[in-house]
Amino acid sequence: MERDLVRGGGVGLVVGGVVGYPVSRLYVEGVDAYTVLPLLVVAVAVAVPGGVLLAVWVRITRPVRSGLLAVVLLVVAKNAVDLVVPGPGPRLAFAGFVGLAVVSCAGAAALAGTEALLPRVVAAVAVCGCVITTATVEHRRTEAWERRLRTDTVASYEKSLPLAVPEVVPGRVLVQVWTIAEDVLALDYARDGRSEPDVFVRVSAGGDPRKACAAWERDSGSASGWRRIGG
Repeated sequence: MERDLVRGGGVGLVVGGVVGYPVSRLYVEGVDAYTVLPLLVVAVAVAVPGGVLLAVWVRITRPVRSGLLAVVLLVVAKNAVDLVVPGPGPRLAFAGFVGLAVVSCAGAAALAGTEALLPRVVAAVAVCGCVITTATVEHRRTEAWERRLRTDTVASYEKSLPLAVPEVVPGRVLVQVWTIAEDVLALDYARDGRSEPDVFVRVSAGGDPRKACAAWERDSGSASGWRRIGG
């Protein structure tokens, strides 16, 4: 087991060095991922079978099984580390990936070569725990990001559209609100919720909302109130 551990670490060092460079390019600020992914696919296509052949050459016990297990361990470990360190620089990403490859390949070689049950059970529990934890944390981060996006969008509209909109149109109900442009708000009114809109109000942030309100009330003969949105 110790011999496989050392030799597996050597294989991981080579594999990590080959795949680590394109992986580190993904963490370059402002890079488009699609420009790096072809290089990453080629590196993986070369490194995985190459790593198995290298494991055979250095006489690791069960090289094919250890190679497949190493890939699983490396993916799980990388996803877990990405949650802890979400934005590393390219150099740190490269060094970290090489380290994870060494640990994953060494651990896989040792586990594949041993007949003892306890190390396998511990490894299986650890992998399952990492997968569950990673999925849970990623889901919560996605929810938090969506909440921030909604909040920022609302705040942006409130800041860029200091508009006044009619709260009530005589004989009509507001059935739809949408934006024509960044600074133009569209409001559609109908007789009821089942009717087609027949009153259309367009309000622009470029003018004075109070004058627009006064003109609308004068033309419609309405004394209905208006509600101010934004600043």
